[in-house]
Amino acid sequence: MELYTKVLSHDPNLAEAPEYIRVLPLGHISSEKGAFLVDGESFRLMKEHMQHRGIDIVIDYEHQTLNNVQAPAGGWIKELLLKNDGIYARVEWTDKAKNYLLCKEYKYLSPVIVIRKNDRKVTQLHSVALTNTPAINGMAPIANSLDIQSKAPYTLNDMEKEILRMLNISVSDYVDYGRPEGQ
Repeated sequence: MELYTKVLSHDPNLAEAPEYIRVLPLGHISSEKGAFLVDGESFRLMKEHMQHRGIDIVIDYEHQTLNNVQAPAGGWIKELLLKNDGIYARVEWTDKAKNYLLCKEYKYLSPVIVIRKNDRKVTQLHSVALTNTPAINGMAPIANSLDIQSKAPYTLNDMEKEILRMLNISVSDYVDYGRPEGQ
């Protein structure tokens, strides 16, 4: 099975908006608003909070949901997944947002997160914005990183399991549906 990545801003032949997007990378993250940690516990807490609320998480434009203004949705996060390089979301896009992405008018995501004070760990995902100025330093462009036609899980080797342990990610929380050929 093949894991592939198509970055919207670099693929002139991309014909549709990505169904899966990386919302947050894993590890110690540097941002314009301070550093924080994203790990397996972050994923678990984010997913539990989403399930507890029983609502989809909004993807808006330029963080309009945080301002006291009309804030139309660009999409809705339907599900969160943990992968080896980050926390991903399955998204249902609006037609307007799809057009923005396909025309390359938006390139990045900017998650609005809740950070626990005592250890600077992400615990909740409030919303996500389409933006061209993300707060996370080195934020990757919006990418479609899952081919989930077949859901046969990949078996981790010992080194990969140790890396997950070091990132405080339980192997049972880890989801990977394949990897690029030759890796």
